[in-house]
Amino acid sequence: MSNKSRFISVFFAIISFMSFAMWSTNDSYKSTIADPIKWISPDYRVDSSNIDPALDQQHALFQLSFLQKELIGSSIEYSCNGVIQTIVLDSTLKTTVLVSPGKYQFMLFLNEGYTEIITDSIPILPSFKTCISIVFSPKPLDFQQDSDYPVSYKPVIYTYSPTDQEISIQLKPNGGFSFTYPSYGDAGWKGIAHSDGSMTVNGTRYPYLFWEGLNKKAEQMADYSSGFVVKKAEVTTFLENKLTQMGLNDKEKTDFITFWGPRMIQAEQGFVQFLFNEDYNLVAEMNISPAPTEIFRVYMMWTPLENTTEYHPQPQKIETVKRTGFYVIEWGGSALTLKNEVSTIR
Repeated sequence: MSNKSRFISVFFAIISFMSFAMWSTNDSYKSTIADPIKWISPDYRVDSSNIDPALDQQHALFQLSFLQKELIGSSIEYSCNGVIQTIVLDSTLKTTVLVSPGKYQFMLFLNEGYTEIITDSIPILPSFKTCISIVFSPKPLDFQQDSDYPVSYKPVIYTYSPTDQEISIQLKPNGGFSFTYPSYGDAGWKGIAHSDGSMTVNGTRYPYLFWEGLNKKAEQMADYSSGFVVKKAEVTTFLENKLTQMGLNDKEKTDFITFWGPRMIQAEQGFVQFLFNEDYNLVAEMNISPAPTEIFRVYMMWTPLENTTEYHPQPQKIETVKRTGFYVIEWGGSALTLKNEVSTIR
């Protein structure tokens, strides 16, 4: 072996050791790298992260492996840090995502019968290949879309505290929970709220609190006299404008749009109405201790419309978040079925 080859081998060995040491001594990485045989959530795990000689220092690679053979030929919609892609799984049940070194959060969606997968922010170093295993969990039958009630999709809660403080949150969805992340305990969520909206629960820091369930009051809450008709081509611009008008920040808007955007463009047009604050209590009552200075909750009711439907509702008044002191923001939504009375309005 030449001196140059020895140098390269020693260099990569040192880099690999330093990287492992950094991850194994940093609490934020322990659950994802140091103990790869443990599932981070019921739906995904980080199996390994190693140097790939085929990658240069400006690139890194995620390999996603889907462990369910019945998914061959299935279409998977996913986003990586908000960039949305759709893949069709071949017989290998694997796909790769080339990225720059950094931290990345994945959101993966199969269909309405399965729980959406939302990962933590996963770090990856230059020239590293990180392998992640994915398992989609079926939703309980009572919470699938063929239920008599719409689903409350992806309500997420951000807790902004000027200084780290212990808080507790209790929710009472009108149709119960189908899934929560982190796990909703007997007494609700308890943990430390941070200034960036994240919350530490049982030693793990989460970018937001997540829940889903049935919305048994969705149909009676819908008011088709006030709202907006949104064309397929206008979905992204519409959401950006309205969420900005509400005062949501870039992260909150990105989280909202990357979830709802791909669903809304499945229809040629749709009716949108927003429920704010007190009206949101009809979806899920919330109790927070200590009480925040401000709470802003927005729930979107979205109804797909046929392309031939001509409907002109009164524009809805948009409310705005107040970011003072300890404040909490929540957003969520439901997709409703087309109402006969809407389709007949011209």
